[in-house]
Amino acid sequence: MINTFHTSYNPPPPPVPPRAGYSRPRPAGNTSLVKFLSVMLLLLMILTFGGFLYLFQKLNVQFQDSYHEEDFVLKRLQDCADSGMGEESMTECGKLMEKYKTVIEKVSQANEKLSKLTGGPHFIGPAAHMVALTVPKDKASDFLKTSSLIWDKDHSLLQDVKISKERDKLTIQYPGIYFIYSQVTFSRNTPSSSLKQSIRSTGPKKDQFKELLKSFCSLNPSTSNMCTASVTGVFHLEKDQQIYVTVTNTTLVNRDSCSFGLFKLRY
Repeated sequence: MINTFHTSYNPPPPPVPPRAGYSRPRPAGNTSLVKFLSVMLLLLMILTFGGFLYLFQKLNVQFQDSYHEEDFVLKRLQDCADSGMGEESMTECGKLMEKYKTVIEKVSQANEKLSKLTGGPHFIGPAAHMVALTVPKDKASDFLKTSSLIWDKDHSLLQDVKISKERDKLTIQYPGIYFIYSQVTFSRNTPSSSLKQSIRSTGPKKDQFKELLKSFCSLNPSTSNMCTASVTGVFHLEKDQQIYVTVTNTTLVNRDSCSFGLFKLRY
């Protein structure tokens, strides 16, 4: 059979085989620049990590040195408490304490500035300011028979200091060095004894009695004047030590002008 089908489509010619030694050209790029930037980024990461590691090790060493130094200083302070140390060692202890006092004073000043800025209290610590109880609630009680002054708890200041059930003694809760003061005004005189007030203390054991301070004043029996006896002092007080004020005779006292207080010194 004879094929009579005809078309005008001509197939493309076959591709020309490449010549020997010929290679297709590659598009121009920035391969060298990319490699350079990659190397620089890697070096930057290594330097950054190394710097952080160096700073961490340096701070760690400084912290350990500071800790060991503080531990050494604390041990030296404990040794200073030994009464058998020589004069040279005690001189060194004195210098050490002066340095600590300077640091503590700076910290206290910073805390005071911070308190003023924040509106907080300017003094934080044990303190008391007592005013005398004017009129006894029960005149038939031993209120007027005791030689100790009774204080008005409701109108007094008490901070980290306790008052006894009888309201005559203040009990120390935190040991330390305290400033103590008292003022007693007498409105009448007695010919049998002098007008005297004294600040006394008892320790945790009831037999540990001390008279810390005392003062006197005198009145002319023919006049109606008043006299005031005042005392102040600084003492080291122990925990549970009690402080109170006694007078010659409570019936001779003008209770409107009597006060008693203390506060712990900061150092």
